[in-house]
Amino acid sequence: MVKVHGFFGDEQLYISDPRALHSIVVKDQDAFEETAVFVETNKAIFGPGLVATIGPYILSKDMRKTNTFLGDHHKKQRKIVTPIFSVTQLRQLTPTIYEVADKLSSVLDREAARCKAKTGQSVLDMSEWMSRVALETVGQTILDYSFDPLDSPATNPYTAAIKELIPTIFSLSLVRQFAPFLSRLGTPAFRRRLVEWIPNQAIQKVKNMSDVMHETALEILRRKRKDIIQEIETESLESTPAKDIISVLREVVFFPHLILAAETEFNAVRANNRATATEKLSEAELTGQMTVLIFGAQDTTSSALSRILYLLSRHPDVQERVRDEVRGKLRQQRAEGDLSGHLSYDDIMSLPILDAVIKETLRLYPPVPFVRRTAVKERTIPYSGVDGDLHPSTVTIPVGTTLFVGIAGSNRLESVWGPDAKEWKPERWLSEAAPASNSRVRLPGIYSGMMSFLGGGRSGYKFAQVEMKILLSVLLTTFEFSSTKDKIVWNLSQIISPSVQTSWMTPAGLVTDEKKGLPLVVRRLADEEN
Repeated sequence: MVKVHGFFGDEQLYISDPRALHSIVVKDQDAFEETAVFVETNKAIFGPGLVATIGPYILSKDMRKTNTFLGDHHKKQRKIVTPIFSVTQLRQLTPTIYEVADKLSSVLDREAARCKAKTGQSVLDMSEWMSRVALETVGQTILDYSFDPLDSPATNPYTAAIKELIPTIFSLSLVRQFAPFLSRLGTPAFRRRLVEWIPNQAIQKVKNMSDVMHETALEILRRKRKDIIQEIETESLESTPAKDIISVLREVVFFPHLILAAETEFNAVRANNRATATEKLSEAELTGQMTVLIFGAQDTTSSALSRILYLLSRHPDVQERVRDEVRGKLRQQRAEGDLSGHLSYDDIMSLPILDAVIKETLRLYPPVPFVRRTAVKERTIPYSGVDGDLHPSTVTIPVGTTLFVGIAGSNRLESVWGPDAKEWKPERWLSEAAPASNSRVRLPGIYSGMMSFLGGGRSGYKFAQVEMKILLSVLLTTFEFSSTKDKIVWNLSQIISPSVQTSWMTPAGLVTDEKKGLPLVVRRLADEEN
């Protein structure tokens, strides 16, 4: 636990202690919410989706009732969205993810051959392709919508907006501190005009990216509503199974008071028409929900996939072990008469080496190394003393204090993971006892005892697991990835991303430059190698 100071000298706490984290993200989670800067910035960019329904933290008695109401609204939205990540739903999405993975495999084969013919080396920017495939996977599974057909080197405006948004927002860190104040100035139309008047390139860039995402979400929502109306007219709504997550959401988001009825195949849209205005989500909430689901599932996944491929390119022995494991399961499947060439949901989730590589990468290199929280209620929380668990200490956190939840820091604690905590060792997950169970000190993380997906009632990590495992299984049985001589650095812009660093001498001294990307040598494996 470390005390730091904010932009305006306010005292803040960076916390990676397991005891303290348990209070913050589990036991007293209602007392520690997202910061006002985070909420108001996301509300302006995404609309009132999951990340923007906590409400502004105005530390006055009158507003605390408002905060309670908005916090309840956030819980309502999270409860509504949770069923879409159930195992049953993920099983149904598996074939769709495989379709996207096969499409990526084909285009990488073509692009690698084209690049080799042109330059003599089949070097591709895998960070760019992971960003594109993550977005397309989310689009196909969540919305039954294709953002990027993956059939050309160029990206579309939505892909570019998603990729550039976080770095641009990060560059506005100081400006964002005023978001809670600006959000209460006049009407939405006035605030929009105010933003348009600001002569700042980064702010205008964020505005344009927000417009692209919002208009795309509106287009998708209108198309979905049209599809539902057509299904009603043909009386096929009840008999047609949901192919994507938004089709599941139509049964719960459009009329949350009838969740149980939806589970018994009650007619979704007719029920929504009977719902009162307070019982169903508004169009702004729906588009906000859609955009948050897309953005949240795309950016972190592409970062994690890029890091995994980077590490496997530098550990070819581990890469080969994963490849052999997937091939062995495919051979077993063929022997049993299944010639699809795709592993089932149960098979892909039961591969221990692939699972260990993903877990160890997310532990040591979480895409989001920390998150901020604000204390909305005063709490006294424990933290480990100098002698560990024997005599824990406590600290009282006043209302309004900003906390940094140290995800990367806690994931590397030697007291939890052992003396090799700062080393990338997938084999630590292959022992009979899980790493965290070997220690008396445990983190409150919802995923394998680590903080990469935080704690509490979160289920989106299940989707990320399935997506990453399917994409990696297809890529690693089709290609071999090896490193280039480029120097890769990993930069923080809220989400970790790779860049190529180059340096050269000038009369004035050493000059260093960085360009986003992760160049890797991509070699197609011969059929006999599979």
